[in-house]
Amino acid sequence: MSDKTVIRPDPLVSDRHFDAPRALVFRAWTTAEHIRAWFSPEGMTTPEAVVEFRPGGRFEICMEAPDGEQYWSRGSFIDIVENEKIVWEAGGHANEERTSSFHVVTTVEFTDDSAGTNMHVHQAYEVYDDAGIAAVGGAPEGWRTTLDKLEREVTRMKAG
Repeated sequence: MSDKTVIRPDPLVSDRHFDAPRALVFRAWTTAEHIRAWFSPEGMTTPEAVVEFRPGGRFEICMEAPDGEQYWSRGSFIDIVENEKIVWEAGGHANEERTSSFHVVTTVEFTDDSAGTNMHVHQAYEVYDDAGIAAVGGAPEGWRTTLDKLEREVTRMKAG
């Protein structure tokens, strides 16, 4: 892929229902402690996270594979509406040089329903290289299992 080529794949969209109050589901996004507990696909861990939960604040995540390979996402919060919406932008990094394989803008929206909370995730990508294509290609399954882990964290928080 040429250095000048930018691919804009279809956005990722994922919805999940939680049997928990909206404020609790929202809170699972607000601290590094919570993010480390769930923000990575199944089989991976999140050993490092920086969460400065305010517009302009850093949102940096290190996801680690079982073989020790680390995948960083470094960005910042754009918009936060308490218990309603979180928007951040980030670059995905799978190398020591911290060059971005892709750029993503993620919007997460939270709404009540009669049985708990609905959460809607929307991600729009710009992909710069083959590593970015692979990362974005795996995003639907990655988000599915990541949200499974979020569900477990919300359940733990609810039991609290």
